[in-house]
Amino acid sequence: MKKILLAAILITSGIFLSCSREEPFVAPPPPPPDVQINEVYSRGTVGNEDWIEIYNPSTTATDISGFKIYDSGGQAGSKPKKEIPQGTIIPAGGFFVIVVDDTLDSGFGLSSSGETVWLENAGSVLIDSIAFPALGNDTSYARSPNGSEIWVQLTPPTRGTSNISGGSQPLVMNEFFSRGVDPDFDWIEIYNPNSSLVTLTGYKIYDGGGNIGTKPKMEFPVGAVVPANGYYVIVVDIQDPAGFGLGSGGDECWLENPSGTVIDNQVIPAMPVATTSYSRVPDGSVNWLISNTITKGAPNQP
Repeated sequence: MKKILLAAILITSGIFLSCSREEPFVAPPPPPPDVQINEVYSRGTVGNEDWIEIYNPSTTATDISGFKIYDSGGQAGSKPKKEIPQGTIIPAGGFFVIVVDDTLDSGFGLSSSGETVWLENAGSVLIDSIAFPALGNDTSYARSPNGSEIWVQLTPPTRGTSNISGGSQPLVMNEFFSRGVDPDFDWIEIYNPNSSLVTLTGYKIYDGGGNIGTKPKMEFPVGAVVPANGYYVIVVDIQDPAGFGLGSGGDECWLENPSGTVIDNQVIPAMPVATTSYSRVPDGSVNWLISNTITKGAPNQP
């Protein structure tokens, strides 16, 4: 009986001891950063200089007055760090884009071959950094989705707007006018279906001669841009080795991006009269028709 009682006491004691044992300490996950570098564009031109996008992943607005962003010059102390202006507030889930390649002492151009940039808060505490690779003229380096740990190359860039996984929609040829006469020569309209502008530096457009190599491909002017959800019209029938007239009896054209990838190709039918064009209706769609309303640089109509 004594043995049974002693065993019961020991078992009960063991239960109390196990219940009173402290659980190992597990540190809580770190809070999400107040703001992050979210997108980098390093192939700027005059009027569309290099920029860095900062994203606020929190559910409240964040004041980033006095935050600093910089590249190797600021990191090494050979030049000032670029300071975010006072009164800069990023709304919850919003963006702030700072142009870094300016004429200030703290200005810095982002290397087209890639480099590292840093972001620190107003207390000089480093909160983010990213090493970005070499980028094409129409490409940025961005978190996808916003604020994630996954970085991708986006074509075209999504300046100040949500990053789209895997990139955005390519530019398209949107309207052809092949019955040009002096001074309104043949032209092709380019449409940008994205919510951010696209720089056309390095893009090329051409007809059969450029396609088979009997003449140069026509390059867009350096620094030319297509506005967000907007248009760019290029006159193709010019006195230049790369110029080409669109055949009023029908033709075919190609559009390629700076990496040499064809992103659009279209066969153009004969245009019956000089008051018609060949257009996507609505803009950017797969529906082509001969339009009786020429809409150069404007929304297409039947």
